[in-house]
Formats: sequence, structure tokens, C-alpha cells
Amino acid sequence: METILVYGASGVQGGAVARLLVSRGWAVRTITRQERNAAALREQKIEAMVGDLGDADFLKTVNQGVDKVFLNMPIEFDTDKLTAYFANTIAAAQQAGAKLIVINTNGFLPTEPTAAESLDVKRRMIENAQQSGISCIIVKPTLYMENLLIPGLVANGTFAYPVPADMPIAWVSSEDAAQYHVHALTHPELAGQTLIAAGAESLTGDQIAERFSEVLGERVNFHSLSYDDFEAGLTPAMGAQQAAGVSGFYRWIEANSEELGKQQRSAIVDIELTPLQDWLQKSEILSMIRPS
Repeated sequence: METILVYGASGVQGGAVARLLVSRGWAVRTITRQERNAAALREQKIEAMVGDLGDADFLKTVNQGVDKVFLNMPIEFDTDKLTAYFANTIAAAQQAGAKLIVINTNGFLPTEPTAAESLDVKRRMIENAQQSGISCIIVKPTLYMENLLIPGLVANGTFAYPVPADMPIAWVSSEDAAQYHVHALTHPELAGQTLIAAGAESLTGDQIAERFSEVLGERVNFHSLSYDDFEAGLTPAMGAQQAAGVSGFYRWIEANSEELGKQQRSAIVDIELTPLQDWLQKSEILSMIRPS
């Protein structure tokens, strides 16, 4: 049986990939910084090792015996740290003789140089991976539905989010995106390709508010949140650097909304996608969005 190294399995996106792989009989390995997370992962039949992406020697040990790698690009806006993390993961995969790397861009990502350094560094890292000698498949999700669960975005009859009111976005859940990632991991013949991991339907801000209205049983209106207000709201929880990086990502989305709107979901026959309203009605999601 092949062993697949899944980075970020203790998080939302990577965790969805790891669980899906395990459910289909694959051997899954991961790393995490904390032993308590490792213990929880082991209970899910995931081999978990405790360490850090900044430790190049540790990653070489982790990669021993690994056949394929799922690289979940972390939400990190310290570009020097991110570059070092990525270089360590690629070098470790090369030394181990990994046959395939699937890279999750964790959202929209440009293919050409931009003024947004946090996005540009990811683009350059992907280019480095593609030149590593290891077969690569890139998976680009649109925006994750889980972003809609940020506290305070839906309150007092308003859904506030920093996207243009008239921009349709095919939001995708982490579970649905995991299907794209696992498809890539199990179809190495797709090497060199980029998959667009989009959701079941493209919705504008007003249409998302309508879905919230249906689920919550009350009128919810959409408000296009300013980037400065969004950043200010994130800063207490994330810190100034991370909040500025996230805000910069959404500014780039608006500047490139026309081009992003042209992206088409990759046609994969064995993927079942969940419409937003159905996702919102899941008990574990509903408990998070209903007013307490």
C-alpha cells in the first residue's frame, strides 16, 4: 500500500483530505506541532509525527517511505518563513524519491506576477515545485465555505463580506475540495495540470444572503464589507501581519474579478458537490451560525 504524506491534517482543509484518504484505505502520514493533536490524529488511523516545517532534518525523516505528498500551503504571510517552509518540504520529498506532489493553493492564485507579494511568493514556490523533478498537480480552490463561519460576518440581519456585490463565486466546502485533492493524488496521469476546485453553484453576495435567510428563517441582507473594516475585525484574532495578508488577498480578488469569473470548474465525474444551502443546513454548521 502506498503512503501519502498530508501536510496540515490537523487543520480543516488538510484534515478533510486525510480523512477521505483513510476512508478509502490509503496509509496516511502527517506532522503537527503539538502532541495532543498527534494523539487525536492517531485515533483517526493517521500516522502523526510531532515537529515543525522549519526543521529540514525532521522533514527528511518524515518523508522516508512516502510515495506521494499533499502539500497544503499554510495560511502564512511572513514570506521569508513561507519560502523556507516550502523549500524544506520540496527538498525532503526529493530526497525520499516521492513520485507525486499535489499542491493545494488554498484559494485563488495568480499565474502571472502581481503587486501582492503574499500571493506572488506562492506563485513562485509552485514554479519551483514544478521544476523539482517530481511530478506535480496543482489544485486551486475558489473560496472555502468555512470562511463564511468567521464570527460576526452574519449578525443583526446582515451578511457582511469583503467581495464585490455582483461577483458570482463558486464557493466550495473543505469536504468537497478534498474530493478534488484525492482525485489528483490517485490520478498521477494528470501531472502538469491545474484543477479548479469550484463548488456546485456560483453565487453573488445577495444570493448567499438569500441562502442564509432560508436557513435561519429570517431576512438577511448582503453588505459588501470594506477591506479596512475586514482587516480591523481580523487583527485581534490573527495579528496585524496575518490580517493584512488576508485583506490583501481579497483586494486582489476584486481587482481581478472579471478574470476569476471566467474560471471553469474542472469536470471530474466521481465528485459530488454540496450546494451552499445544503451545507449550511448541516447540524454542525447550523449550530455555528444560529444566534445563541
